[in-house]
Amino acid sequence: MKDSIQLLAAAAAFAMIAWIFWHFLGNGGVGVISAVALLLLVADNIRLRHKLKVEQRR
Repeated sequence: MKDSIQLLAAAAAFAMIAWIFWHFLGNGGVGVISAVALLLLVADNIRLRHKLKVEQRR
């Protein structure tokens, strides 16, 4: 019972956050999501290049 209440509370919180995000950013939200995704891809690429350099040295 306790888990289902926590799950319902988490779902309500995420729904509220999603509504606030789209309500205030509107069409600009797509740009924000795209920018965050691009930054994450660049960071992951840098991490993988570093890991590859370390592995090639071995």
